[in-house]
Amino acid sequence: MKSDNNHKGLDRLSWLLTRNRLTVFLIILALTGVFLYGALKIKGEVIFSDMFPYDHPYLKLHATFSQVFGSGGSGVVVAIKTKSGDIFNEATLGKIKKMTEEVAMWDEVFRVLTVSIATPSTKVVTARTKGEIVIVPLMWPDIPKSPTEMELLKTNIFSNPAYNGSLVSRDGTGAIILTEFKENISYERTFQLLQKLRKDFTDETTSIHITGYPMLMGWIYEAKSHMFIVFAISILGIAVVLWLVFRNFAGMISPLVNAAVLTIWGLGFIGYTGINFNPMLYVLAFLVGSRMIGNSHQIAYRYFEELNASGNDRVRGCYETMRTMLIPNFAAVATDAAGFMVLLLAKIALMQHLAIIMTFWMMSIILTGVMVPIVCSLIPLKVESEEWNKKKCQVDWKARIMMKLTGFSISTRGRYVVGALVIMLTILCLWQMGKLKIGDPTPGSPIFYDTHTYNKDQRVINETFDASSENLMLFYEGQSGSVYDPDVLATFEGFARHMQNKLPDIYRSATSIIDTVKMVNVTFHDGDELWHQLPRNETMLTGLMGYVRQNTNRSTLGRFIDDQMERAQITLFFADHTSDNLLRIRDAAYDFFKNNPMKLAKGEFKLAGGRVGMEIALNEEMKRSHLLIDLTVLGAIFLLCVISFRSIAAGLMLTLPLILANSIAFAYMAWRGIGLSINTLPVAAIGVGVGVDFAIYLYSRCKEEFTLQKGDWAATIMQSVCTCGKAVVYTGVTIILPILTWYFFSEMKFQAEVGFFLSMIMGTNVILTMTLHPLLIYIIKPRFIARGFVEANADDVEESAVSSNLLLSKEDNA
Repeated sequence: MKSDNNHKGLDRLSWLLTRNRLTVFLIILALTGVFLYGALKIKGEVIFSDMFPYDHPYLKLHATFSQVFGSGGSGVVVAIKTKSGDIFNEATLGKIKKMTEEVAMWDEVFRVLTVSIATPSTKVVTARTKGEIVIVPLMWPDIPKSPTEMELLKTNIFSNPAYNGSLVSRDGTGAIILTEFKENISYERTFQLLQKLRKDFTDETTSIHITGYPMLMGWIYEAKSHMFIVFAISILGIAVVLWLVFRNFAGMISPLVNAAVLTIWGLGFIGYTGINFNPMLYVLAFLVGSRMIGNSHQIAYRYFEELNASGNDRVRGCYETMRTMLIPNFAAVATDAAGFMVLLLAKIALMQHLAIIMTFWMMSIILTGVMVPIVCSLIPLKVESEEWNKKKCQVDWKARIMMKLTGFSISTRGRYVVGALVIMLTILCLWQMGKLKIGDPTPGSPIFYDTHTYNKDQRVINETFDASSENLMLFYEGQSGSVYDPDVLATFEGFARHMQNKLPDIYRSATSIIDTVKMVNVTFHDGDELWHQLPRNETMLTGLMGYVRQNTNRSTLGRFIDDQMERAQITLFFADHTSDNLLRIRDAAYDFFKNNPMKLAKGEFKLAGGRVGMEIALNEEMKRSHLLIDLTVLGAIFLLCVISFRSIAAGLMLTLPLILANSIAFAYMAWRGIGLSINTLPVAAIGVGVGVDFAIYLYSRCKEEFTLQKGDWAATIMQSVCTCGKAVVYTGVTIILPILTWYFFSEMKFQAEVGFFLSMIMGTNVILTMTLHPLLIYIIKPRFIARGFVEANADDVEESAVSSNLLLSKEDNA
């Protein structure tokens, strides 16, 4: 009786919405206008702090010490490279000086952290007459004018390990400018500044190469317009496929109108909440749009089927479509939303913001079950609906192909073939998944192709210089004046030497106050290179440090030590931040402190800062949350399916095949070298929920057909595949083909790979809906599908018994 009441309530709601469908549609349009106003307020920026785990110790350390030494995570390397000869000529050195001055004057950078051979903070220690020793700028305020001065500059650079290979390439053909951008600066503005610098100083004699996180984000902003073009091509492709499938205006326009309205709702929600919409997430927005199209496709297909059954009565077709599709649509949408909601488990602001906005956006697709039938029924054009006659669907050659595939899958021989293939494929993919990397698996940026300017610049800089934008910082914090302790600087020096010995292939160089102290020490000893070392005597070191502080300006010292001499840092540069190398760097760093104390009498050392430290923190959070998110998504889908079908068996039958579908996708990621990063994790999470939609629609249709087929399982499955299965295939084609265009048209490798990745997930689930799910239904014969037929028979028996009792009663009375 409770089930009957639920059905009656759904019937009344469906009829109420159908009877007032024009009013309902106008209300939806009015709300869309409200959301459109909110969409105009949307912010689409890359906020640096949002992309890293806020609760990780490395990020807390970064937040503390960035206030002392600068951010360390927004570094940029600008390299000037000669096309012939070296940089030691007036024209090239003049360019280096002018570029340095221009960069240092930008309000967007930390001026104190801008370093090149032409900055006042780049020092050289020299001895003058009468034993006077001074610390002076290497090449400031003027460049060398005479051959003698030029040779002296060469000597000062190539004899100093802090500059040779770092600020100037070892062959003298290039020089770099290091700077640090402030964290609250727009990356679009950053990109404009750096590209103008490239344009102004690139000529027939020199080339400019720029790398670093702000530059990478700038290139992503630059690619937005092309990204929108690719999306436009995809939308056009969807429209074409919809027309080819439905061959009528209503079938094409209703999914597109639905997607447009709900897209405005989602963007409006983002605008009203004030949550920043990162450009890297635009791909996910299109994914949500594709789900809108997919669900719309299913419901439009059912509308035309009901339209035929009702004799082209649009009102009746609208009502029947709502009555039969509202619950399956809700179940399908809820599982998709679960994929986004669980992103709240990641302790990364970007992921949590994404969970909020995408959950709302995905749940808005519930409206599809109302809007698509209404839009179809309001279009006053006669629709040829005979081809949607479910009784004649087997005449269609496409349906026959699908039914043959399903028929083979549930046949005596076919079931073993399908079962064996599923088991073998699952084992193979799970084995391949073991190779999936957390983070970036390749040098450069995986967001772009190897031929992209950013990745080419990265290669040039890595091959030419010992410095890079990939830096690791070791901090010291202690009592006031404790930096004078020889153990502090000796530990810094030992740490750098240890990392160089452990990681000779990726270690580049190190910079700290040690460089200046050593220069002063060797100068005090008549230039004897034997004295290019740190004094082990605290009194001598204190004297040298005091001399350095007295003869060096604050901006130079501020890069390495604070005013109270209680904090200090050393920066190590590495070739890249690939996932394997980050693990090696982390392990080597902690290996050093197995034999060296992190805590001293007056202070302690702290790991790990800089860009490398932040990337290690991000990868560790990805590793922690990845498995948790995937398991939670599967658990949520299981629970939602159990509730929707009121059956634990339904939850298991719908959830377990997802493991195969998604293991195929993850195996593909591992094979193609696509790492699990902050960009791909959301796609992977939503991918878990995407595929279950098709099976939910199939199972719901089987419930309907089982009663109509009078309990014949084979007939139920074949008729469901003939109607709903065909709609599933059409839906898959409508989404997969346009998304595949990303692979061929996108200039962003990330977008292209994601397009193929999503297409693979959807394609796999379409095939499973035609093969594995029918096989499971046929073998298990679940009670939740037969429930309606059993209840109907029970009602018939009860009515028959009541009739018999009444008849007997009448006979007795007679």
